[in-house]
Amino acid sequence: MDVKSRIKAFIKYKNIPTKQFEEKCGLSNGYISSMRSGFGTNKLEQVLNEFPELNRNWLLFGEGQMIKDKDAITEKVATNNHFTVVPLLPVSARGGSLDEFVTSVRTEDCEKIISPISGVDFAMPVVGDSMAPEYPNGSTVLIKRINERAFVIWGQVYVLDTCNGSVIKKIMPGPDNDSVTCVSLNSEYPPFVVRFEDMFGMYRVMMLLALK
Repeated sequence: MDVKSRIKAFIKYKNIPTKQFEEKCGLSNGYISSMRSGFGTNKLEQVLNEFPELNRNWLLFGEGQMIKDKDAITEKVATNNHFTVVPLLPVSARGGSLDEFVTSVRTEDCEKIISPISGVDFAMPVVGDSMAPEYPNGSTVLIKRINERAFVIWGQVYVLDTCNGSVIKKIMPGPDNDSVTCVSLNSEYPPFVVRFEDMFGMYRVMMLLALK
């Protein structure tokens, strides 16, 4: 297997179109299909910077595993100011509680993903279609904890960790100062009220990651 075959195998592993891979790495359209001996030095660094989990020695020489271990990914990302490694919670934005997660599972034991922005506490999967099409089922959101009593931007999307599970909703003022109204983007789902006393925490949605 040559470099071209290995990079095609990696693209297949990432489950993304070759064109999207080329765009993310700053490569011209059709670059992969036209490859002969391999990447030029600059192009190689572009690919490895965009996908720090990709093992350089595997790509170039077929040595070792395709994907680096977590410690190697963290070390690589730490040298790149454009990326941050964050824990991917094993609960979704509608089932389970962040409070239960934090007390029962160490974040260092979570799967890690790379965030293209800083200031993020967790990544979290989205389930269901109540926030479609903007936040589709199977997507992932990057979230940051806030003080819900101090500052909430009305009309923005948050993840609420409540006694009835975690939900992702657009937040509007509640009927009183001790509650908020949760609004779905899908009009088939009616709004509902959550009281602050029933929340374990509120998390601002910082970014939506594309579906794999």
